[in-house]
Amino acid sequence: MYNYLIRILFFTLTINLMGCSVEELYDTAINYERSNAKLEFKTIDLSFGQIAYLENNSDNDSAIVLLHGFGGDKDNWNRFSAELKAKNHILAPDLPGHGKSVSSKNLEYSIKHQVEMLDQFITAKNIKKIHIAGNSMGGAIALAYAYRFPDKVDSLILMDALGMISSKSESAKLIEDKGNNPFFDICTEEKFNNLLSFGMHKPPYIPDIFMDILVAEKCKRAELEKVIYKDMMKNTDFSFEAANLSTPTLIIWGGKDRILHVDNAALFHKTIKGSQLVILDEFGHVPLLEAPDETAQIVDSFINNIH
Repeated sequence: MYNYLIRILFFTLTINLMGCSVEELYDTAINYERSNAKLEFKTIDLSFGQIAYLENNSDNDSAIVLLHGFGGDKDNWNRFSAELKAKNHILAPDLPGHGKSVSSKNLEYSIKHQVEMLDQFITAKNIKKIHIAGNSMGGAIALAYAYRFPDKVDSLILMDALGMISSKSESAKLIEDKGNNPFFDICTEEKFNNLLSFGMHKPPYIPDIFMDILVAEKCKRAELEKVIYKDMMKNTDFSFEAANLSTPTLIIWGGKDRILHVDNAALFHKTIKGSQLVILDEFGHVPLLEAPDETAQIVDSFINNIH
């Protein structure tokens, strides 16, 4: 990770000296991350709207589908994907309402409906078998998808997943006390940094010159994200689905997760028969961003031992 940050810093300084605008510089940095992971930006039109996604050119029949969390996007997986050693076909979509995918307050964003939209995407891509990994909201979608379509899923990877709320979960308190919800109305640098600190114990490096762009984009999406959050929270209990899974399952959890307490990991592990559990003691809610190298190694090992 240290060498990666050095490359980013050097790259950022070099491009900045070339006189690019901050917006152009940001786009170039994101494209650099995608290129480093051998991922390409693509779009596909589906019945409910357009989905943007990242994909590599692997001809491996085994695909890994990567689902980001609430408020995230497909590029959350860039550094993780760059560290994967397995030659899997990678698909990382912007889930509806996020990133460059269809975003409308009139679309339904419940976990159940997101599963239906995800299956339309996977079917349109003509993918027959997948490993499916999800973080937070994406974890709940991945779990519900594995239960609904067991014949399509070779393995399930849950990273600090929504879906089984323990009594110690700080997120449960947020549902009742929306005035203090750190996910909402991120329109200042202070609130953005508070969100990063709340969500991650060790946030990744973000160059200061990009902060205004990130805050502006987050603020622009404020009202839509409230709609998505409300829909998402209509049903967050997937204990029945978890108890009735037959899919090989890996659970990865940050020991310092403040959004979904680590006790949730033990509940998932106890409920999902034969599941494997890995606790990353020094990380928070988004291990794919906080520790992409370590997280990717764990996932690689798990997937390689499935068959």
